[in-house]
Amino acid sequence: MSKFFSALVAATMLVPVGARAEGSIEVLHHWVSQSEVDALNVIRKDLEAKGFEWKDSAVGGASGANAQQALRARLTAGNPPGAMQFLGWEGAQWAEQGVVRDLNDLAAAGGWREALAPQLLPFVTSGDAFIAAPINMHRQNWVWANKKLFDDAGVSVPKHWAELIDAGKKLKEKGVVPIAMGDEPWQIGIIFDALLSDVNGPEFYQKAAIDLDPQTLASPEMAKVFDTLREVRGLVDDNFVGRDWAVATGMVINGEAAMQFMGDWAKGEFLAKGLKPNKDFYCFATPGQVTAFQYVIDTFGMFTVKDENLQKAQVALAETIMDPKVQKGFNLIKGSIPARIDVSVDEFDDCAKLGYSERTAAIEKGSMQGAMTHGFAAKPEFASVFSDVAAQFFVGNMNSEDAVKMLVDGIDNAR
Repeated sequence: MSKFFSALVAATMLVPVGARAEGSIEVLHHWVSQSEVDALNVIRKDLEAKGFEWKDSAVGGASGANAQQALRARLTAGNPPGAMQFLGWEGAQWAEQGVVRDLNDLAAAGGWREALAPQLLPFVTSGDAFIAAPINMHRQNWVWANKKLFDDAGVSVPKHWAELIDAGKKLKEKGVVPIAMGDEPWQIGIIFDALLSDVNGPEFYQKAAIDLDPQTLASPEMAKVFDTLREVRGLVDDNFVGRDWAVATGMVINGEAAMQFMGDWAKGEFLAKGLKPNKDFYCFATPGQVTAFQYVIDTFGMFTVKDENLQKAQVALAETIMDPKVQKGFNLIKGSIPARIDVSVDEFDDCAKLGYSERTAAIEKGSMQGAMTHGFAAKPEFASVFSDVAAQFFVGNMNSEDAVKMLVDGIDNAR
């Protein structure tokens, strides 16, 4: 335990502010890369301009799992941070424990509910309480493609999965690795999530990944999803075991591979090399019957505390996060788009503009969906079943019927 707290202290950076600070707030989060820190500084600087000190507690690794472990230890010790970064159902689960502050008065005064897509509300509310402020929205179901390799092979942006598979086969015949990826379950899960919606429509995704409908899970349509996933496996090179997602992105950038399925956090890798959308690389949604927008959001919740100065700092932080100007500045750096649907993206890159417009259409068509792989669809105990089955199927020789049976049995056991 002493080593754990030593590591936590080592990860904590205190940011000095002027003597006029009205209070301070410790923020526990898992953003540690340079671009993440730069984006976070947009929030910090605005908060400090309001006269509140930001105390930075960064615990990176394991997609936020390490930070959650730190939070559990802090809560057990009766010493919660002032605020915490949440993913997926984390905020709602902590709210059920009665430790998260209700921001409903702020939300009502600021019109937060009206500024958010209704699909986000289950992850920022608990009953009548408003429990977290969302800062951004990533899209998970992107395809990133090397334009020169596409042009040289005479293939264009596919409009459906059959075209994508055919394009991959054509690229493979020309000696190009069609799809770059690693064997980590979450990388496989990104493709599986997309197929759940694209192959059979967004209603199928709703019934399977959210409603956990038994008939849908056991259906021939589910087998078709696995059949398509097997075709994707045939387009991945044999050296994919142990490959990091950023390495796979580099393969597309360097012309070693044609495509990658990855959220828009991959975009920063292209932009960092000075590459331009539609000139050097393509960004397009995975091709479905109806264009889906599978989202991932980062939110910040405030914990129940007695200190009045800290309470004031919590209010200031929540209002800062929901400030349209802050959302714009943060997301220009982070690579995502604002969580608020009323913030202009005129100054954003073409990929962000495309994602923004397709989000608007998806909200209207009912195809804006939480990304299961990153915790925004089925609850964790069920999402892990989908992840395990998809990963075992992808790296092994299981047939689709057996995969469907394993999925159905796993969900039944988790109920």
